[in-house]
Amino acid sequence: MRATAAAIAAAVLWTGGPAAAESPSGRAGCHQPAPACVAAAERTLAALRDRLGCDHRAPFAALYAESQGFLRESLASKPFAEPSWLAGDLNSAFVDRYLTAYEDDRAGRPVPAAWRIAFETARTGQVNAGQDALLGVNAHIQRDMPYVLAEHGLVRADGTSRKDDYDRVQAVLDRAYGPAVREIARRYDPLVALADDRWNPVAGLTAHELLVIWRQNAWEHARRLAGARSPERFRAAARDVEANAAAWARLLAAVQVPGYRLVRDAHCAGATVPRRPAPGAWAPVPLPAALSSGRPA
Repeated sequence: MRATAAAIAAAVLWTGGPAAAESPSGRAGCHQPAPACVAAAERTLAALRDRLGCDHRAPFAALYAESQGFLRESLASKPFAEPSWLAGDLNSAFVDRYLTAYEDDRAGRPVPAAWRIAFETARTGQVNAGQDALLGVNAHIQRDMPYVLAEHGLVRADGTSRKDDYDRVQAVLDRAYGPAVREIARRYDPLVALADDRWNPVAGLTAHELLVIWRQNAWEHARRLAGARSPERFRAAARDVEANAAAWARLLAAVQVPGYRLVRDAHCAGATVPRRPAPGAWAPVPLPAALSSGRPA
């Protein structure tokens, strides 16, 4: 299935399709032990978070770095059936997708619609930090994750599904959710510390509930991508991925408060935020780069 999806993706890319939708990153996964792979990703994301400072793209980078720390710690208890796939292949490629989108946008290159909306909203600066974080989570899970899953295999060599490991990650994210929200509130915007329904523009759904729904949607979209048996079907599945993520992004960005940038920026500039480096010696690292050999760039 993985080989078929990759072949169709190459064919679609050759004949033209949704911008960058079908193209695998083409970068090798991490080949170190799983905890080292995740620690490398954590350091890279922490470096980006600190480089961004009070930039409104920073809340998502902070959330992502925090979640990587919880994933690294969970690997010590061996909850996953296939940690080398989860941390070495899937997680490394997933982080790389975000770094590529960030660098493409920074360089003025086109990015997928969900990421474009997220980055443009951050530059506008009239939403709260919770919305900025959710816009990044939406683009990364609902847009990037289906492609990464399809590229790196939904099933093991013996034909059994990898969904069990994928679902186990949800427990890690559940543990990371509270600390991540508090970290974003502390660094960037005190409004985020209030109940979800105070800042979440999607009435009736907490950010945590959205995350659960989006991850399940991503798996189903990945199944369509991986199961496509022709370039036309792959394009159709890819269009649905892009349209769904972009629609959510527009919804999340819809509620804006003119002048709120001043509130957020004043809080961020005045907050005392001691640096909390990831395990190992902290050092800024050039971005983006493959997380191959466990070394971020």
